[in-house]
Amino acid sequence: MKHIWVLKLKLDNEFREDIEDFLITLNATILSLDAENNSNSLHPKFFNTTAFFLRKPKIYFIKMLAFNLNIQPKQLIFKKKKIIDIYKNNIQPLKPINIGRFIFLEKKNLKNFQIYKNIIIPAGLGFGTGHHPTTQGILFMLNKIYLKNNIQYNNMIDVGCGSGILGITMAKLWKKRVELIDIDKQAIATSILNAKLNFLNSFIKVTEANGLNITDKLHYDIIAVNILAKPILKNINLINKKLNKNGRVIISGILQHQKYMILNKLRDMGLILELEYRKQNWVTLLIKKN
Repeated sequence: MKHIWVLKLKLDNEFREDIEDFLITLNATILSLDAENNSNSLHPKFFNTTAFFLRKPKIYFIKMLAFNLNIQPKQLIFKKKKIIDIYKNNIQPLKPINIGRFIFLEKKNLKNFQIYKNIIIPAGLGFGTGHHPTTQGILFMLNKIYLKNNIQYNNMIDVGCGSGILGITMAKLWKKRVELIDIDKQAIATSILNAKLNFLNSFIKVTEANGLNITDKLHYDIIAVNILAKPILKNINLINKKLNKNGRVIISGILQHQKYMILNKLRDMGLILELEYRKQNWVTLLIKKN
């Protein structure tokens, strides 16, 4: 595969998640960034959204999207690009990042690589290199949970696995088999490759799934969820149903002003907040089931 199709849009936040859900049904990988570039804003009004397609979508879907959003042709960018050019023009080398017990690297340094300390996550189409606040929040929480060594965790699942970074971290921490699920085919392929790159393919099982409807296990001790607020709310009953007693769910991918609607729903089910991690305008919640 040498080419990829790229669709760029500027979206009003009121409709952004619905549009992203629609693009995901077309097998797109989505990246949305605050168009105002204001990390202090709790309510970004506009987002620059980019959708990556491995196969060219039907053009009438794009025209329909533009028509419904009242987007002029000049405001919508849809191009076929060489993958190598995307990396040359947009991908800058990422600095190693240290979170908890691990150092997350973009590529393997064969001279200094330490299998027990380093986790390799190349920048690519699967979301999650450890540099985004939502990913950092869950990695921080996983290390906090691990320090409570009097608690046993056997069944673990990562919902919306992206690059596989969270499942790989869980497998490294507990040396147990971890289930990874994602709706995006590219994320699944990326997670499988990254598990092999970190010598953890025997501990990682990656499955294409939408939320927690179909999983290997009936109940889990740790559920990591790094998706948007709307799909989190859709899955909140299943999260409660699938979580073992004394289990933990780590929820990220939500803005600070969205956390209370999530917490209120969880509180009604008897799930309590243990710890909160904030960075920029993003929040990560560590929730325990009593």
